[in-house]
Amino acid sequence: MEGVNEQNKSKNNVTNKFVSKSSPIPCYLQLKEILKQQIEEHLFDVSFPSERELAEKYHLSRPTVRQALQELVSEGLIIKRRGQISTVVPAIHIVRDYAQELISFSEEMKRKGYVPSSKVLRFETISAPVEIAEKLKIKEEEDTIVLERVRYGDGEPFNLGISYLPLKLCPDILEIDFNQQPSLHSILKRRYGLDLVMSQESFEPMMPSKKEAQLLNITTRMPLLLMEGITYTADGIPVEYFLLKFRGDKARFSVRVFRRS
Repeated sequence: MEGVNEQNKSKNNVTNKFVSKSSPIPCYLQLKEILKQQIEEHLFDVSFPSERELAEKYHLSRPTVRQALQELVSEGLIIKRRGQISTVVPAIHIVRDYAQELISFSEEMKRKGYVPSSKVLRFETISAPVEIAEKLKIKEEEDTIVLERVRYGDGEPFNLGISYLPLKLCPDILEIDFNQQPSLHSILKRRYGLDLVMSQESFEPMMPSKKEAQLLNITTRMPLLLMEGITYTADGIPVEYFLLKFRGDKARFSVRVFRRS
């Protein structure tokens, strides 16, 4: 009972916080921090108070409340749709441990109990420009597949991905509907015998374009994490050159480092 009482006391302390209009901190930032703590304390399930309810509770104007909510949207803590109550963003993250085996996005999502899916934006054959040809160790202007997709977990957009593959390694791949079949790596292994066992990757932060933000359901103020890489077979044959742009609030990458003896 003591543990329950302490938990209730903690929740009440958060709920009873107020916005001080005499504070040097702007009211909207005070409200943002109060709501952020309430979200972290799981005081909201799926529904979230409306602007009117928050304005009445904290004795603030609607524009001030709206500004606080926009800050939470920018940080990826809530989703705000016109005409609907704001809802807390589900806490789904991709965590990749780089001392483990190479696995695809679809495999990662399934292991965590989520349903992976894709929306194809572009899927066609192009003549490889010199920079793509160099990555894939093929001739310049050689026929190359380009597959661009939005990747989802339980219907929530996680990343924008674009893959380049030599057409000679997967000659009839354009017949496959990647809206229905989310795993490219699974297709490459099962249909073409291309078992990808190694990946060389690099990471850097970037800001999204307006189009990218719309596709990922974020604001242009939320940073992305760009992953650029090449996947190889056991024989060292480069099969895929890829660029993945992860939502900053949906990805965390961990690395285990060992001291050499």
